[in-house]
Amino acid sequence: MLRILLIFIVLLSGCGYKSVDYRNKKVEIYCIKSIKFPRAEATALDVFYRAVSDAIISSGNTVECSGKTTRYIFVQVKSLNISPIGYSPAQRASIYKVTVDLDFIIQNRKNEELLRKNIKEMAQYTGTGLSGDVERRYAVEEIGRLVNIRIFSILTGQ
Repeated sequence: MLRILLIFIVLLSGCGYKSVDYRNKKVEIYCIKSIKFPRAEATALDVFYRAVSDAIISSGNTVECSGKTTRYIFVQVKSLNISPIGYSPAQRASIYKVTVDLDFIIQNRKNEELLRKNIKEMAQYTGTGLSGDVERRYAVEEIGRLVNIRIFSILTGQ
């Protein structure tokens, strides 16, 4: 019994989280200059703006386009594919697969490129197939959440 308890404590002590102290980190002021798509996609543009700005704020930095701005962000979406891969009994799309390939670029005030990362993500969303185009939007929001996490990890260096 003591061995089981000891093993349990050892396993739990290894499962933890890494605390992040933002007080010692220099806060950057970011401006999202542009997010470009290969075709007009209003829903995806909204989702990606939200994903990028949320990642900046979550990383402990500021989003502001002014004279105080120290970093400029450009996002070039090379491809965004949204395709139905499953259908409901009523023959409406209920499962969507979304893939995105984009370049995330950070420049300083002198337009010098500080960072360029290629981000490729894939997500799948399963709905009921009865809500019209709602499942498609939720699939795009799901890929936005993945992009948000990826950008957050880039900005925090984790």
